[in-house]
Amino acid sequence: MVHSLYAATSGMVAELIGHDVIAGNLANVDTPGYKRDIAITGSFQQEMVRSIARSGRGGQVEAAPVGVLGYGSYVHSIGSDHSQGPLIETQGTLDLGIEGEGYFVVRSPSGDLLTRSGAFKLQPSGMVTTMSGMPLLGMSGPVTIPPDAAKIEILKDGAVFVDGAAYDRLRIVSCDNPSLVRKAGDGLFRIPEGSARQAASDSFVVRQGFLEMSNVNSISEMVRMIAGMRTYEACQKMIWAIDQTLDKTVNDVGRVV
Repeated sequence: MVHSLYAATSGMVAELIGHDVIAGNLANVDTPGYKRDIAITGSFQQEMVRSIARSGRGGQVEAAPVGVLGYGSYVHSIGSDHSQGPLIETQGTLDLGIEGEGYFVVRSPSGDLLTRSGAFKLQPSGMVTTMSGMPLLGMSGPVTIPPDAAKIEILKDGAVFVDGAAYDRLRIVSCDNPSLVRKAGDGLFRIPEGSARQAASDSFVVRQGFLEMSNVNSISEMVRMIAGMRTYEACQKMIWAIDQTLDKTVNDVGRVV
């Protein structure tokens, strides 16, 4: 009976964490480059339940298998869905969207990070940075545009042309194992050293004047949230029923009438 309380309680805790994950997705439904999170659940190890009884043969005790008993579920980890988000046209010169695989590389104080959010801006120094000031990296280092440039073009393969002349090429990297890509906050990702590689030129297209939006589907997330609430309520009712049964067991069973 106490095992049932553990199972129901663990289910409630798992659904609470899942609810927080969905709320975070809904809060970022309009955030460029955001990748939705998924609460990955697992079940506690099951154990064999046996019935112990005396066999009658010299008072020998025998154990007969009854079945397996679980202890509920738990959130194993929080994963991310790295599928393509929709591209919207902004016509901004330094608004860039990647169609296909790959990430832009930016330089942060803690090292190089990745992002799918292509909302960049031009600093007075000519350096192209994220909205928070992190330099965008090309093949030769941070992308810097001459101050007297009249026209900036970024081709589908990431090549940067300034006033019609080839100037640099954006560094676009990818990872063969998406599960190694970890969120670093503010739309940034981190890949373990040695796991990132230069994306193949035929695996992506850079769209100038476009932004990749969040891949969160608000309707699907709301459906998941409602389903999680129903599961949470079912676990609540289970605990209430077990509590009533335990109350009867403690107070009524064995009572001398």
